[in-house]
Amino acid sequence: MINRINFLGQVQANTDLQARKHTKVESEPDSFSLSPEGKKAQSIRKAKERIIEELKKTGNEYGFTISENGEILEETQGNEKSCTVDSRKITPNAILLHGHPIATPLSSGDIAILLATDAKSQEAITQDGRFSRLTKKAPIKLSEGYAKLYHIFEKELCLMALDKLGVDYTLNNEDVAQMGRDYVYSQTGKDMSDMTVEEVFKELNRYGIQTDCSSQEIFDQLKEYMFMQFLTEPQKYDKEHNAIMENKQRIEEFLDSEEGTKTRHQLVERLAERYNMDYETNL
Repeated sequence: MINRINFLGQVQANTDLQARKHTKVESEPDSFSLSPEGKKAQSIRKAKERIIEELKKTGNEYGFTISENGEILEETQGNEKSCTVDSRKITPNAILLHGHPIATPLSSGDIAILLATDAKSQEAITQDGRFSRLTKKAPIKLSEGYAKLYHIFEKELCLMALDKLGVDYTLNNEDVAQMGRDYVYSQTGKDMSDMTVEEVFKELNRYGIQTDCSSQEIFDQLKEYMFMQFLTEPQKYDKEHNAIMENKQRIEEFLDSEEGTKTRHQLVERLAERYNMDYETNL
């Protein structure tokens, strides 16, 4: 599933950890035996054959949810961009498989559904049989739920793209000074648009707001004072969100490029490290 940028709600990025290299592996042979794992291996093989068949025939995604003992729990027809998964049908240690019409790694949505459920692994397969696969080393199901995780991961991907594009989205004193101007105006009607950052900070000191600290600390203080503004316009002062929206087209074009595909791999590597998973791919 290749997800587009869609920031309708305010989200917070997770703490960034150093990405690790993903494991490059050769295509797996399709084989199974009459052992207890035979039914599961057979179901996976047949699912992959059906996924590849659909990709070659229509260019659409096709997905499977397979239980730990090899039972097919769900089989879903998708379109050229996505394939739905019913989380209610995902049992502990289930395997998720689906097709990717374009040879890209697991998307933000693919990873979100894996971490929001009891599934063991998530795998995206191309029409030539190559794959991108995440496998949990130990059972984990995050409490945030699919929608929130998707937005967190997609925002993180977009910020990684902005880094590559050289777009600055870090909070600075001018950003918080503008917040200060808005706050004072809302309290007194005083126009501070011509005031310098230093003059605004002196004015904020009169309201008990400390300004001899980092931009983030000033922001956090103002956020408490500006409760109603943040309630009615939660994204107005979210610099990361606004930088993404202002550069939406550039981000999409970058992520569709060869360098963008590498960045997508880096996100999967980063999340694999963060949530104790193995990442394997031969893309």
